[in-house]
Amino acid sequence: MINKNLAIKMQALFVLLNKGNPQSVITDLIVLLKKHSGNADLLHLAALAYKADKQLSVANGYYQKSLAIKHDQPQVHNNLANSYKQTEQFSLAEKHYKLAISLNDKYLDAWKNLGLLHLHLDKFNDAENAFSRVLSIKPKDVSTLTSLANVYKEKGEYITAINTYKQVLAIEPNYINAIHNLGLTYKLSEQLELALACFRQAKVLAPHVAEIDYNEANTLFEQGDYVGAEELYWQSLNKDPNNIEVHQTLNELYWQTNRKSEFGRSFKLAIEHLPTSIPLRNAFAESLHASGNIEEALHIVEQALKIDETPSVLHMFGKIIASKGDIEGGIKAIEKALAQHYCIDVVSDLIELLIIKSQYEKALHYIKQAEIVEPLNQLLIAYKSLCWRLTNDQRYEWLIDYQQYIQAFEIPVPNGYSSRHEFLAELEHTLLAMHKTTAAPLKQTLKNGTQTPGRLLYKPLQPIIDLKNSFELVVGEYIASLPNDINHPLLSRKSQQLNFAGSWSVRLKPNGYHVNHIHPKGWLSSSFYITVPDFSMSPQQSVHAGGIKFGESSLGLEDREVISRVIVPKAGELVLFPSYVWHGTYPFNGKDSDFRLTAPCDITPM
Repeated sequence: MINKNLAIKMQALFVLLNKGNPQSVITDLIVLLKKHSGNADLLHLAALAYKADKQLSVANGYYQKSLAIKHDQPQVHNNLANSYKQTEQFSLAEKHYKLAISLNDKYLDAWKNLGLLHLHLDKFNDAENAFSRVLSIKPKDVSTLTSLANVYKEKGEYITAINTYKQVLAIEPNYINAIHNLGLTYKLSEQLELALACFRQAKVLAPHVAEIDYNEANTLFEQGDYVGAEELYWQSLNKDPNNIEVHQTLNELYWQTNRKSEFGRSFKLAIEHLPTSIPLRNAFAESLHASGNIEEALHIVEQALKIDETPSVLHMFGKIIASKGDIEGGIKAIEKALAQHYCIDVVSDLIELLIIKSQYEKALHYIKQAEIVEPLNQLLIAYKSLCWRLTNDQRYEWLIDYQQYIQAFEIPVPNGYSSRHEFLAELEHTLLAMHKTTAAPLKQTLKNGTQTPGRLLYKPLQPIIDLKNSFELVVGEYIASLPNDINHPLLSRKSQQLNFAGSWSVRLKPNGYHVNHIHPKGWLSSSFYITVPDFSMSPQQSVHAGGIKFGESSLGLEDREVISRVIVPKAGELVLFPSYVWHGTYPFNGKDSDFRLTAPCDITPM
């Protein structure tokens, strides 16, 4: 009788929980658990209630107690895994998804969730295997088919992704996720009109979803329709005023189109509406800092600190005061942020400050820890190269061979052109039409110039297609020239199957340059020169005017800096180098009509 009454009571509490009343459920559960602390189902219900009440650590404890009493509960393992994923405990999440599957190999929710976890972690093959397992049992599951298409999209297999989204829509024509993500794939493959058609169809079906407006706005921005893009960014913010990414992108539009008086307005309005929002204040401070407005950025972040000392605010505070010269204070603030929450971006900023303060061993300690999480992070390798050079570690020469790993090539003349000069002239005409903004993006290394949006080498324009084909030939030749070394961060990833992870064009004006930097998401990086002015026609500050320099970091280490190689390029030349190598450019003087036009790209192995 007691068990029957308990079952009836639990069912009633489950209904109440589904109606969105977790606190009332928890109140009753406290009483029940005193009498039935050994009931695995009751403990599971308690876990669900505490999770619904956003008390995740308490919920996890109840999941674990339920499993301790009865281990063979696949649903509890799955729910515990979901909770671990939510708190970014990914290895534990994966463990419990797999335990759920081991108990029931046809548990589709667990297979789906495992696939979504692998997709989140960029473990694309594992994600594809998990989703394929679901589809082998339920071949017309549209959510799983869409997730599989998302895998192909993230892998850069756009044709396969597009076909899979279309397969979903053949089953369910109004499936919003497939329509929206099909639009994103069209945008990534530079089929912008098709992308817009998808976003507009999605907006009819889901008019209140801010993300659709945002992605349509991004597409218009890439097309140069700044008025239409601005309107849609505001529409997105009206639906979701707390969306940091939309604020940042709208303010990029204002910055790049020289509407500086509008810069920050959306943040200010949102903060008036949501005065206790820490993420809004922190993101506003970050944008101000990037724009060079250090004092206002400090004021905003100090206001945020009065509300709550979150890790993100402490990190931003540390960056700002360090940029004002208080390196020790910056280190303390960032270490305090890390003590609360571990984040690679935060660690990277701490490592930079430690190198500036000559604390190389401590920096290397943090680098070693971070590489466990992101072993291919190019910025970590770049910082390690600095530490090794500054401590006279012989591994520095092994890591960066400035003669062998940095190479310049004249690209082959594509079919259909009588000469390299003719091809470059056609390419210049095509690229200049894309340079529609008046200022460089905020967070880029470019000074006094413009940069094209989108993914240049995926644009369906014949000169761009020809350029990409020429790049592939030269990159293949470069990779074939490299030695083998399974322990080397460049050489161990050698592959003839490549992905152009990022590509763009830069138009540098006189006195323009790139500050020293590396490419964190690449493997190989490059700069290709389309138009190079005649530097001899104007007095120059350096014999290397317009050249690219390698070895000098962005940390401003003064007499500790070293320039190890300089290449003064010529039109038609492609310079290839490891993405972790520090590089920047020398400015050049010239007439107002002079410019240096390039088409850089980042390359990753597939």
